[in-house]
Amino acid sequence: MVERELLIRKMESGVVVDHIPAGKALSVLNVLRPDPSSTVIVALNMDSAAHGKKDLITIEGKYLTSKEVDYLSLMAPKATITLIEDGKVKEERRVHRPNTIEALFRCPNPSCVTNVEDEPEQTTFKVLDGADVKTLRLQCVSCGTFLSSETIVNDLASTDVGRGLVSREKIVKTFLDLLLAKGALKIAPTSTELFTLKSGRASAYFINVGSLTDGVSLAEMKWLLASYIAFLLDEGELEDFDFIFGPAYKGITLAALACEGLSDLYGINKRYLYDRKEEKAYGDVSADRIIVGANHFKAGQKILLIDDVATTGGTKVEVLEKLKRLGPHTVVGLVLVVDRQEKMGDAENVERRSAVKFIQDEFNVKVFSILDAKTIYDSVKDDLPRDVRQCWIDYFERYGSVNLR
Repeated sequence: MVERELLIRKMESGVVVDHIPAGKALSVLNVLRPDPSSTVIVALNMDSAAHGKKDLITIEGKYLTSKEVDYLSLMAPKATITLIEDGKVKEERRVHRPNTIEALFRCPNPSCVTNVEDEPEQTTFKVLDGADVKTLRLQCVSCGTFLSSETIVNDLASTDVGRGLVSREKIVKTFLDLLLAKGALKIAPTSTELFTLKSGRASAYFINVGSLTDGVSLAEMKWLLASYIAFLLDEGELEDFDFIFGPAYKGITLAALACEGLSDLYGINKRYLYDRKEEKAYGDVSADRIIVGANHFKAGQKILLIDDVATTGGTKVEVLEKLKRLGPHTVVGLVLVVDRQEKMGDAENVERRSAVKFIQDEFNVKVFSILDAKTIYDSVKDDLPRDVRQCWIDYFERYGSVNLR
């Protein structure tokens, strides 16, 4: 108990996984796969009044999703989790094995409907409880095939589910670092070299997510988008959905990366849709004349929108109108890579509401932003020339929906 308390006191934020079966900590750590930059402490064969011996892991900055907790329960069914924030215990809970596990294990039966080449069904395994992972068995709901404990352990050790998911703050910092490192965030060098936006406004900064085209940047964006969406789902801030819609053109890449990341990193399988700038006049026009992927859509399904930047909100309104062609549907939210936090209008005409507020008010759509203008300004302001900093402040006094001072 003393050792555990000392480990908690040394950590500003993160997670403590206690009561792991002795000798299993490294296997559990392999499943959780913390961010390589995180401080990790592994304690083996500690004395335990309840279990004789136990292992313990502390991971700084790590955030566990509900899926990760489910997978943890397979390896350590008696484990407890303590969440730390600001050096204090925020929450303590014991893991509980779920009744089913979805989209993680592959059914070994080649004839199972989950293994067909053309649109296989998502795997679902019934959890047949065992005292520990050595006696645990899983049964495929689709065909009844069993997974042995050895297969379960090997698959858990090789999975990428949950890799590196950390706090919201970590996601924001990683994205800001990427924008700066790759030159996708451009800052005016002087007050006479401002950027003219589509709205005609002269801005001290400009963000071009479309310039992140190299393999390293795309891999990072895949992690960022998938991690942010998984975080929102796990926190209950975002309702579950069937499709991710990316407006042409930049939104298409973002939607594709988000879908791949959710499947690859978190075992969440979703489809994506995108619109055409011009109507298709050849081939199977009934399926995707305006919205590509519409042939997979069924009435009443739910859609998450994703796009790069919100300034005036015009593109988002067009998208919401186009989606009506699908028939009855629900838009569960809009994920923005960057919210510029500006009021709608142009250089001369400034409206009362911001683009985000307009979308929320008029369309009843929740808006979630990975990064916003104030966060960017707070991060770079100390390095700005005095005249550029003043331009930034003046700009937001006229056009902004937030106060930078």
